Amino acid sequence: MVERKSDTPQRSGRRYALGGSGLIAIALVAVVNLAAPNDPAQAAAEPVTAGTPPGFRRLNEAQYVRSIQQIFGSDIKVPGRFAPPLREEGLMAIGDSHVTVTPSGVEQYELRAREISAQVLGAERRKTSVPCTPVAADAFDEPCAKRFFAKYGELLYRRPLTEAETTSLLTLSKAATGTTGNFYDGLQMGLARLLVSPKFIFRVENSEPVSGDPAARQLDDYSLATRISFLLWDAPPDAELLTAAGKGDLRDPALRARQVDRLLASPRFEQGVRSFFADMFGYEHFDGLAKDQAIFPKFNADLARDAQEQALRTVVDHLIVRQGDYRDLFTTKRTFLNRNLGALYKVPVDEAGMEGWSPYTFGPNDPRSGILTLAAFLMLDPTHEGRSSPTIRGKSVRELLLCQPVPQPPPNVDFAVVQDVHNPQHRTARQRLTIHQENPACAGCHALTDPIGLSMENYDAVGDFRTHENGAMIDASGSFDGKPNTGLIELSRILHDSDAVSSCVVQRAYEYGVGAAASTGDEKWLEYAGQTFAADKYRFPALLRLVAMSDAFRKTATAKPAPGNTVALR
Repeated sequence: MVERKSDTPQRSGRRYALGGSGLIAIALVAVVNLAAPNDPAQAAAEPVTAGTPPGFRRLNEAQYVRSIQQIFGSDIKVPGRFAPPLREEGLMAIGDSHVTVTPSGVEQYELRAREISAQVLGAERRKTSVPCTPVAADAFDEPCAKRFFAKYGELLYRRPLTEAETTSLLTLSKAATGTTGNFYDGLQMGLARLLVSPKFIFRVENSEPVSGDPAARQLDDYSLATRISFLLWDAPPDAELLTAAGKGDLRDPALRARQVDRLLASPRFEQGVRSFFADMFGYEHFDGLAKDQAIFPKFNADLARDAQEQALRTVVDHLIVRQGDYRDLFTTKRTFLNRNLGALYKVPVDEAGMEGWSPYTFGPNDPRSGILTLAAFLMLDPTHEGRSSPTIRGKSVRELLLCQPVPQPPPNVDFAVVQDVHNPQHRTARQRLTIHQENPACAGCHALTDPIGLSMENYDAVGDFRTHENGAMIDASGSFDGKPNTGLIELSRILHDSDAVSSCVVQRAYEYGVGAAASTGDEKWLEYAGQTFAADKYRFPALLRLVAMSDAFRKTATAKPAPGNTVALR
């Protein structure tokens, strides 16, 4: 279990939380016209924070692949195995700051670097990947090599190379050219050196004193550019953003706003939104997700992928294309369907959906309304293959959507009765959970999770709607924050109106961007951001713009030492 930091904000005994591509491209243009509360002129109202230590975050697999393909081309193949992600304090974006690289991991990075550099500098690509032509292909050409490393070094390191780094690469490439008799082989050795460097594999953030206040520190311009880009695109900064950082434009709020708005208006913003919600919703658990085929014959890997894609399409359509209220994600009947999901939901799918995806609006009597009624949430339980778990579902709502950690179960708990779905005396999950609710050691946590999860029992472990379990009528009544409900749609309406729902996404957006859990020093800023989010009608692009433009996003605290067991990459 992850140890909780003592400076994590608390309120009432819980984690602090405040009360079709063409259409997407059109909608993204509107993002730059966000409401006044996010304008640089409003920065004076922003509360002061202590800042977060400069980060040292490993690129996850998707970020690594996206970086390579953004820099060298979408046809570059990225080989090898990646270490599994680490979820900490509710986000993998925070866990990325605490991962280590094992010796086998180093070997994978070295293998990957050699194979990628061989593709980039292969005979069929070198004319387009090398920005100059050497005097002779069998001799070292220092000016040409210097141009090559200046271009790709800046893109890979997300900052210009230092003179010492450039000299080292030129020395290595010259020696390799002399050994192989081939200029491009020499470049290949230097490029592999760049790709295996921790300065590429990790997002290494640097800080500098604040002008006029030597006691305060902030991210340097290139580190800020990288934070902004990964927040909005989940990808490294492009050449234009790096140029703006080099010119000092990011120090001017108006010029920084111009860059932030450009990134928000780009089609790449969709990927950034997808990455954020995939992290917030815990979608890494889809990897290897399994269900008992004898009980759930509709489930397979394709259905799991489709469920995830449906939820993310719904998020993008509602939050970006329609510029909708974040809270309405919990009640919207608009979504997208394909053949597999139409069969699961027992609804007709039009011709476009039979071949791919098509928009769909559930009817007023359909048992689907909001993201919690979609299969992606309902099936995402990696701990139970043969049944639904109200406890796990309630825990997921508390932790993922409300930012309220639920304690781990005490040791030596007897789960036999809860797991026995064939007991004629306890045919439904509600009846089986009564045993734990009557146990004083278990009752406290189950009181947090089960009234939420039991409201979802009309949906089985893959999200198929049902009214009975083992021949017994399901009682889907529950409650949240003292408000009773019957069924998931009623619960979703209550969540829609809960301050905890909107404040949690504010907290997660900030933590995702800075790569650290919010602390007590961030409490006033989170309140400010929550109020601004509400004033801007809970529009998610406006929230990310607020985070990217904030002083809190750039301010740094004293750096923490790197973990002692991290393997240093060459």
